[in-house]
Amino acid sequence: MEVLVALAVLSIGLLGMAGMQLFSMKSSHSAYLQSQASYFAYDLIDKMRANPVGFGNGNYESALSTIPGSFTNCQTTTATCSPDQLAAFELTQWKCALGSYENDPVCIAPLNMTTVLPNGDGSVVRNGVDVTVTVQWQEGSNTESIMIMAEL
Repeated sequence: MEVLVALAVLSIGLLGMAGMQLFSMKSSHSAYLQSQASYFAYDLIDKMRANPVGFGNGNYESALSTIPGSFTNCQTTTATCSPDQLAAFELTQWKCALGSYENDPVCIAPLNMTTVLPNGDGSVVRNGVDVTVTVQWQEGSNTESIMIMAEL
C-alpha cells in the first residue's frame, strides 16, 4: 500500500515537472520571437540612419500587408544605387525577411531570404524626423507585435 501511495505522489510530481518544462519551452520560444522582431526593427532603423536622403524622401515608408515592390538589387558588385533605390532595396529585404512574403516572387529570387517570424510583417511610419517601426507575427492563435519609435 505504501508503495502505491509513493508511486502516486511520484507520478503527480513528474507530471508537474513535465508541465513546467513545457511552459518553459513555450516561454523561451516566445522570447526568441520577440527578440528577433526587435532585432529586425532596430536593423531597419539603423539602415534609415545610414541613408538620410532615402529616409527624407519617404522611401522607407510602408504599411502592414504591403507586398514588397520591385527594386534595384544593390548587392551586386556592379550596382550603383541612388539613396532612393537603396532605400527601396533595404525595405524590400526587410519585408521579405519578416516572413509573410516568403513565397512572393520578389522575395524568392534574387534575395533568397531566410524568414524567422511566422507570418511576420512590418510597417514604417515617418513623421518628420520621427519614425515608428512596427513588427508583427503570429504566435499560436494570437497576433503579437512590437513598436519601436526613434528620432532620426
